[in-house]
Amino acid sequence: MGIRNRPYAQQPIDQFPATPRSIVSKIIIATVAVFVLQILTRTAQGSSLIADWFAIERDLVFQYGQIWRLLTYAFCHSEVQLSHVLFNMLALYFLGRIVAQTIGQREFLWMYLAAAVFSGIVQTSVMAIFRSPGAAWVMGASGAVSAVFMLFALHYPRVKVHLFGILPVEARWLLAVVVGYDALGFLGLVPSFFVPAGATVAHAAHLGGLIFGLLYFRWDMNLTSWWDRFAGRTRVPKLRRQNIKLYNPGTQPEVDYSVKIDDILAKISREGEASLTARERRILTQASEHLKTSR
Repeated sequence: MGIRNRPYAQQPIDQFPATPRSIVSKIIIATVAVFVLQILTRTAQGSSLIADWFAIERDLVFQYGQIWRLLTYAFCHSEVQLSHVLFNMLALYFLGRIVAQTIGQREFLWMYLAAAVFSGIVQTSVMAIFRSPGAAWVMGASGAVSAVFMLFALHYPRVKVHLFGILPVEARWLLAVVVGYDALGFLGLVPSFFVPAGATVAHAAHLGGLIFGLLYFRWDMNLTSWWDRFAGRTRVPKLRRQNIKLYNPGTQPEVDYSVKIDDILAKISREGEASLTARERRILTQASEHLKTSR
């Protein structure tokens, strides 16, 4: 059976209830909190102290080894373009909560963070290869959200997503449009929409997120178990030998209830069930349980 024919692929999107205080909600809260701090720490020159330390800057990563930016950039957004953080968080809320219920809350966190790092590496590498003069900054959760969207579309290809809240489009066709747009945008063949003057869309980060989502799905990754093995959480502690008591049911003599049951049944026939003692009733119960387990 193909994935498109599975029952869950036919379910409408409103049949997937959200888990209260899910990991998706926590990611959104953390991202919005960072965005607020960005606004509060804006300087007279128009830059933000938070963005200066968290966003990706090509030379700071490659020349100064500030590799934490490959993750923290995903929690920063443009302070002058509210739609930047708004669209990313809306997409994460509506798609992420469904993906989180599909792969698990903890696994979703690992996937989201890994997708952000992968997208950041792809975008920074592209900026290093196609080097342009001056500083090159990147911020936003779009790469990680692209991975979430890829997983959503692969798990539920026929579920209809309402584009801009109006136009219903199946997830698989919307995915095709997004991939095509980012691929052409990376090649500079389509203009960037809804972008403030002097800024560009990080199409490489978007494509990096889409690729990560595809690899995650095809390779059936389980980042949580990988981390648990790395951290040694699955190791079974050694037991002290003197405290170990082995029990082997196969060595125990099997009780023969047939003779006892015959005597008890004969007594019931002669004197009635009310004549049975507590011990005889207990033997009947044990015999009955023995018959059930031996079937």
